[in-house]
Amino acid sequence: MTRLTLLTPSDFLLGLDTSGWPVWAAAIWPDAAKWGLVIASVGLIWLVASLIKFLILFAGRRLTPKDQPFEGTSWDLAASTGRFFAFILMMPLPLGLAGYDWHILVEKHGPGAFAASVILVAAFVVANTLSRSLRRFGAKASAHSGADDTLIAFSASLIKYIIFAVAIVFALSQLGFPAASLAAVLGAAGLAIGLALQDTLKSVAAGVMLAVFRPFRIGDYVSVAGLDGTITNITPFTTSLRQIDNKIVSITNDKVWGDPLINFTAEEQRRLDLFFDVSYEDDLDHALKVLRDTVNAHEQVLQKDTTWTGVHELADWSVKLRLRAWVATSDVVDIRADLLRVVKLAFDREGISIPYPHQVQVDYATGRDAAPTKDPSPK
Repeated sequence: MTRLTLLTPSDFLLGLDTSGWPVWAAAIWPDAAKWGLVIASVGLIWLVASLIKFLILFAGRRLTPKDQPFEGTSWDLAASTGRFFAFILMMPLPLGLAGYDWHILVEKHGPGAFAASVILVAAFVVANTLSRSLRRFGAKASAHSGADDTLIAFSASLIKYIIFAVAIVFALSQLGFPAASLAAVLGAAGLAIGLALQDTLKSVAAGVMLAVFRPFRIGDYVSVAGLDGTITNITPFTTSLRQIDNKIVSITNDKVWGDPLINFTAEEQRRLDLFFDVSYEDDLDHALKVLRDTVNAHEQVLQKDTTWTGVHELADWSVKLRLRAWVATSDVVDIRADLLRVVKLAFDREGISIPYPHQVQVDYATGRDAAPTKDPSPK
């Protein structure tokens, strides 16, 4: 029985006949071939590890809801971690080509690398499962009893990142890093990262303050950092809101905490503040009575005895009237639009005019009525 022997790339390159080559080329060929294969294997490993990252990101984007941001999620972290450990697990190939006994390396570090991978995978599954469970619990509690689920959502994100951090430490210890040395390295790295990422740490600290003091809750409509929208999520780093045109905006927590924040839906009722212009020739008392009666006749206006009307300003071409009325916060946009409509119709019925600026053009006639002109000749 004939045994088929396959040549490895290293055996093939080193077995080339270099007798006809220049002396210097033949002398450096063994080292050039060996290290060329090492570099090529490292590049191949990097491509494979990048493919693994791409597959994880592809699966994560498919499984992540479209209304939630993807960057910075656990899938994003898992993709980078998967690429790193795939690169580590395939390193015996270039090490063997470089002349090291990779069998011994695998026997020595293989179990630790496998255990590290199992720890990271388990941490990924546990962190995501626990985070989703907490978010579902918060959503159910908010739906049934009106409980504030903002703190639960923030805690879910924070717990997930803590699990990942602890898992990475245990994974590194399985790879042979001494616990004491690892703690010292992590402490020094933490100090360096803290100095380099001061803005990120400010966002984390601001996120904790937002979760504790809760100036808003998930579902509130707010104005913050010059943007308006409904709060959809809060993490240790960012706060997400959905604008009225369905765009999702992520704002770092330090800007949310540091800038003035307006919560439009914190109270169940809001007071509308509207202005109407009437002519100087109109009866102001009659206009104010029509305005007040028309608004109080609207079935969705609340606390009708507190509805207030008055003269706000004597403007250049009109008298500006002011209206203040209480309405339900959830219906403020619809009620505002309807009040503008019914007041306009009521003014038209009562003969109350709503003035607007007029432009007058004066044309000078020719002849005796023509405008005088200056004599351009010097005197």
